[in-house]
Amino acid sequence: MKDRVVSADLQALERFVVDNDDLLELEQHIGRFNIFDALRIVEREVKHSDFLAWLVDPNESHGQGGLFLRAILMDLFKMARETGFACPVSPIELDGEELRGVEVRREWRNIDLLIRCDQPCFVVAIENKIRSGEHSNQLARYREIVEAEFGDVPSMYVFLTVEGDEPSEEDWVPYSYGDLYRVLTRLRKANETSIGDDVRAFLDHYLRLIRGRLMDDPKIADLCQRIYKNHRQALQLIYEHAGSPAAGLLGEIEGLVAGHAGGWHIVNKTSKQVSFVPKQWLDLLPAIGARGAKFDPRCWIVLRFEVRKSRGFLGASVWPTNPTKDQGLRQKVIQRLTGKPKEFGFRLFLKTTSDRWSQLGRESIGTWSEEDGPDEVAIIAAVEKKLDELVSRLAGIPSALRPIIDEWEKLGGVTE
Repeated sequence: MKDRVVSADLQALERFVVDNDDLLELEQHIGRFNIFDALRIVEREVKHSDFLAWLVDPNESHGQGGLFLRAILMDLFKMARETGFACPVSPIELDGEELRGVEVRREWRNIDLLIRCDQPCFVVAIENKIRSGEHSNQLARYREIVEAEFGDVPSMYVFLTVEGDEPSEEDWVPYSYGDLYRVLTRLRKANETSIGDDVRAFLDHYLRLIRGRLMDDPKIADLCQRIYKNHRQALQLIYEHAGSPAAGLLGEIEGLVAGHAGGWHIVNKTSKQVSFVPKQWLDLLPAIGARGAKFDPRCWIVLRFEVRKSRGFLGASVWPTNPTKDQGLRQKVIQRLTGKPKEFGFRLFLKTTSDRWSQLGRESIGTWSEEDGPDEVAIIAAVEKKLDELVSRLAGIPSALRPIIDEWEKLGGVTE
């Protein structure tokens, strides 16, 4: 009997290694040479900050002057203004200005990146986090340092993280590596002929690093799902012998959501998250916008459980009301959901541009070390507790939003 089990295990491993076109494609997709991989700086915050300092400094050897700095600041200022933050300079004004007297400081008074500009006059402090978290009230201390040094100079404080995490200090603007990737990709395409070959190649390596290691890549997610589906036995053996911090946990969460007594509808699943809504919303909330590849048009508000390398959390998002492009409606919905934080447990802490989404809070369901992995029993218990809470917490949302929707429809809004 034991020999048969061992034989079956060996056969599963052989199929995984030999008869696995998806694995070959995945290796080709992520296995390209990357200078940042070769230098082993993927998760080293100091090196990411070094590269960003080089990129945004108009006086550096890339020879592009303020091209990169202006593009990043314009996007950052635009997002900050939409979220309600005061901007040192308006994006429009910045677009027409020649940036003069720019100084980029690294690790000045322990601040990861500080950008000072004489004309127009402003200071931007950036705290960069790849995998580590905040400590020792550092954001509050850094703000006090900047205020003491630069007095009344218009300032902005930026919390740059992999996923646009909520900072502990409300004066800091959340910004993600996904946002950075979007800006630099657009800039690279628009200036392909003017950026030198060596700088463009260096930038391409960095963009591939962000997309492959610090963002959700749909192609990689699809390949991983197919590999897991077709080679589950082999992977389970590998997990048993080599370990995998969150292996199988997301599947357990998905099953719990689908079978929970509260009645939930699974909207979407990726390699890192499960998105869902109360089933009753499908009947009580109208379809706004056309049916898309990701979401049913009735699911313009979604909740999700996410599992990352060392943590899990519950989040909620309001998606765009395309194709209506009615941002007025969207803002009214967000204001109603977040106006009284204790009513539904939401508050807006990350609002993106109009063609993306607005995030309404993030609640932890557990943290763990990457080496030991999560305590699945404890995490599943935490997820079940959150679901129980959500049933009553979200029950009043359809009736709360009904006056807004009725008004929108009377003014000519179209639902499908």
